[in-house]
Amino acid sequence: MRVLILNQTFHPDVAATAQHMWDLARHLDAAGHDVDAVASRIVYGGEDQFERTSERIGRIRIHRVAQTAFGRRHGLAGRVWDFASFYVAALAKLNALRAPDVILALTSPPMISALGMLQKQFRGAGGRRPRLVYHVMDVYPQAAFAMGVIDPASLLARVTARLTQRTLELSDAVIVLGQDMKSRVLADYGPRHGRRIHVVHPWADGRELTPLDRAANPLARELGLDGTFNILYSGNFGAAHDADTIADAVERMRDDPRTRFIFIGGGQRIAQIDQRARAAGWPHVRVIAYQPRSLLNQSLNLGDVHLISQLPQFSGIVVPSKLFGIMAVGRPAVAVGPDDAEVSRLVRESGCGVVVPNGLGGELVGALRRLREDPALRARLGAAGRRAFESRFDSTIACARIERILRDVVEAP
Repeated sequence: MRVLILNQTFHPDVAATAQHMWDLARHLDAAGHDVDAVASRIVYGGEDQFERTSERIGRIRIHRVAQTAFGRRHGLAGRVWDFASFYVAALAKLNALRAPDVILALTSPPMISALGMLQKQFRGAGGRRPRLVYHVMDVYPQAAFAMGVIDPASLLARVTARLTQRTLELSDAVIVLGQDMKSRVLADYGPRHGRRIHVVHPWADGRELTPLDRAANPLARELGLDGTFNILYSGNFGAAHDADTIADAVERMRDDPRTRFIFIGGGQRIAQIDQRARAAGWPHVRVIAYQPRSLLNQSLNLGDVHLISQLPQFSGIVVPSKLFGIMAVGRPAVAVGPDDAEVSRLVRESGCGVVVPNGLGGELVGALRRLREDPALRARLGAAGRRAFESRFDSTIACARIERILRDVVEAP
């Protein structure tokens, strides 16, 4: 097959979707398929640009296009302008490339899948148009409603909802990240799409990420975290995540000399945590920038316990991918979120951790202290997570499933 991946971020960016699509691209390359990836030159979460606009690695051809980089410092208007400039540049690049057999269109930036629809409708050689697989990482415009940036009654809401509806209708297959997301899509856009919707959870690479003893972790020594009990939040900490409950627990444990809260990653909530830590003089909090993928195993193994969070209004709209890296390194997870969230369900189902409802900072502290005082419990939960990971969530399993979905739509009459 000739596969085209359309997403704003791609290798070597640190964003979760960039890393997932890089895993998939390498899997497809190893299976003998040709892969084109159209992405932005702008580094995720910043203004820096990748030096190379095009690059070939095996059968993978990466095409990075220019866009504006106003970002969050110019508010919603700046971000909309950034998105619009990427749409225009990506469309020009798509039209310049040879038509693929199948387009895998993600949801970053929102509604980028519309470009996949245009390619499917108006391009193709020999009378065969590209097939379209819609890979839903976040459900739009519902995500914008939950963030409060779009009024559900507005004209923009109606237009974007109609665009999503049209994408679902024209897609040859749809991939969602969890059962709750599938239920949300069917509830909001109609059960007629059900037979084409496939659940493929986010994943991690079980060859790269493995349990690592603290004494053997050079990053722990380098950061001075080899002698403390570390509660780790790793990855994006954005609008969908519950910073208030976690901050409440941090404040309640500020006088505990044996415990450190480590935040590694980016996003607006991490910036808020950093500001609160400085203002409150929290002595037990450390905020660290994203680590390169080459250090991810050491980074994730810094934590004795890992935090995950999700706000209730985002149930069925997002599925935090950090759970699967936590499972891979065999550490227990404490999920702060609603019972109906996919992450909460998977934590309970796999037995890899504890679920704490939003807003209960005291209960979160209790869970963290129980885990701190019971190494055997931590070991049992971590081992259960690794077993579930190996049987269900390793990258080889997920990428093979997506390859099969792509094959099926290409081979369909």
